[in-house]
Amino acid sequence: MIRIIDRTLSTMDKNLPSGDKLLEFCNMLIKTGVNVIELSTLAYEKMGNTLPVGVKYILHLNVEDSPSEYPHFNTFSSRHSGMNNEPNIISEFQVNDIREINLLRQYSNLSNVRITGLDDIMCHDYTHIFEALKTTFKGNIDLCPEDKYNCATATAVQWVLSGGKSVSCSFAGAGGYAPLEEILLALRISIRHKPNLDLCVLQDLKQLYEEITGLKIAPNKAILGDKIFMVEAGIHADGLLKNPITYEPYDPKIVGIKRTIVVGKHSGTKAVKMKLAECGIQVTDNEMSEIINKIQDKSMEHGRSLTDVELNDIVCEVRAIDGKKIYS
Repeated sequence: MIRIIDRTLSTMDKNLPSGDKLLEFCNMLIKTGVNVIELSTLAYEKMGNTLPVGVKYILHLNVEDSPSEYPHFNTFSSRHSGMNNEPNIISEFQVNDIREINLLRQYSNLSNVRITGLDDIMCHDYTHIFEALKTTFKGNIDLCPEDKYNCATATAVQWVLSGGKSVSCSFAGAGGYAPLEEILLALRISIRHKPNLDLCVLQDLKQLYEEITGLKIAPNKAILGDKIFMVEAGIHADGLLKNPITYEPYDPKIVGIKRTIVVGKHSGTKAVKMKLAECGIQVTDNEMSEIINKIQDKSMEHGRSLTDVELNDIVCEVRAIDGKKIYS
């Protein structure tokens, strides 16, 4: 069984919201199919020592914290101090250079370890490195790749494909870890991990995450971006309508997003015809030629695709009438 640990709520200590918001975030994470949620001690205390049911929990301890202070938890994580030999504590090792892996052999007796870092492992023989980790530790190994070089998702997925049983990540890559949502979809596509799970909750998580952190998710962000299923080029739009898997690795409905056709400087006759047909508008060939020219000019002027309102204005301008609106 693959264990996915979400560490988001161990990274928010500087801007923790109310306890109700933290509980809401936990409940949404549970719906994504994660197996374990990791909390900081501050987050746990802010939640009023209340935890939603449905998953297991890990409490991340600071140096000054003691497991005995938190009797409601069975598992803890902590940066390795040389003293963490208890089976209920995940000893966390920061590995910034693959050569440091050899130094870990002195801790081979530990029953639970987490390897954090390995940012550039994709630049090396990662399969050999994974095997070195597995032979070093005989107990449970959790991999928590960091994302300095935008390789954390690939590292986490390859770890699972190589036989690794546990990965740690965070929603939207909070704290610099592998993004939870990318791992969920990558494993779903590659090994059919929980293939029937409805992940529309990711959109609700995104809104709550933006509210809590004050950060705005980029429109082109994988899985979460508002514009990742917007299609402008005609050949792409035509291909998607005939066979969506030509360009899409998964159905956008899975993550609560709708595929949309937009028009801009790359749009040709096919794309514009499809967009107008979507809006219930028919034009002549002469009107189409002029509409396309105006779309391309206005798109280049604004440096973006056009809205339905702007397309309506162009059609009305070409027809020289106050035509009916083509947008809802």
